[in-house]
Amino acid sequence: MTMHRIAFLAAAVAVLAGCQSTGSDMTKSRPGLYDGGRSVLYQVQKSGGSPEQAMSVAAAAYAAGDTDQALYLYLKAVELDPKHHDALVWVGRIHRERGNFDLAELALHEVLKEAPDNLDALSELGSLQIAQRHYAEAAETLGKALRADQQRQGRPLPEGELASLDSLQVDNASPLRIYNGLGVLADLRNDFERAGVYYRQALKIDPRSAMVANSLGYSNYLAGNWTEARRAYQQALGFDGSYKPAWRNYGLLLARMGHYEDALSAFEQVEARAQASNDVGYICLIEGKLEEAEQFFRTAIDQSPAHYEVAWQNLKRVQQIRRLRERGGDVGEQGVSAELLPAVAATGPMPQVSTVHLPSPLRVSTP
Repeated sequence: MTMHRIAFLAAAVAVLAGCQSTGSDMTKSRPGLYDGGRSVLYQVQKSGGSPEQAMSVAAAAYAAGDTDQALYLYLKAVELDPKHHDALVWVGRIHRERGNFDLAELALHEVLKEAPDNLDALSELGSLQIAQRHYAEAAETLGKALRADQQRQGRPLPEGELASLDSLQVDNASPLRIYNGLGVLADLRNDFERAGVYYRQALKIDPRSAMVANSLGYSNYLAGNWTEARRAYQQALGFDGSYKPAWRNYGLLLARMGHYEDALSAFEQVEARAQASNDVGYICLIEGKLEEAEQFFRTAIDQSPAHYEVAWQNLKRVQQIRRLRERGGDVGEQGVSAELLPAVAATGPMPQVSTVHLPSPLRVSTP
């Protein structure tokens, strides 16, 4: 076993400390998972020692929302068979979703050290690098993955930036995150036409992907095509009504369109009413709509007066801007002066960025 893997497993054990318990303890802490012979926990206790069985039960645990058990079992599969690269990719994915970026990177590099062209590891690493905002590294990683995927299909691509994407081809084995991630990177360069090509390829792989529909919606939002953006967000939520990034982005769009009550309802799908009121108010603030902003900030404070300092800070900003206006000061193109630009918005759980951001919010999903 390499020193890297030893370090990784030691760190993973530390993360899992206290999460693994006896069957009796697990039934108390997660009663929804323990249902006799049909429960995920029962399968864990009764499963044999093969990596395939560990992978199968890990997938069921992940689908049930028990990422602690899934992580434990994917690690078990790796220990039973160190060449089980897909298990280690899943370990990396779970850590990325939890925000444990160092552990995710360690797991994925362990795979790529032994299998440099592993498409799943490359696509997951590219997603991780985008979440870390290491965009140049992500472009290199996903570009390598794209070429490997096209080569696999007998369509080799030249090195460097592709002048045309017309020759791209995908199939059921193409990792969705390669094409979605490349679309995100194109959006960050304001190359919306190129982004659309990548998203359309991704939709060929999975026509009902909430992630891709959300990305396409955000691309249209950035391009100013708000009607198309709204349609894409609604489609994403139709595919998966629990997909939080789409609810956040949809709430943002509705607030920008002036549909404040609908925006509140969207934000409330993923956060408390006080946070939702603050976020709508913040969008009003950056657009210079001070009366509306003040109303939403005061509502947020009323709903959580002792524990919601962020709304108090935003309300103070409204008052500062009013004083600047009264003195005839320049409050900027969007109604907010330069010294007032630091964002004081509620933060979303993943990927640790503000729900709203200046001047155009970054998407709140990771590819």
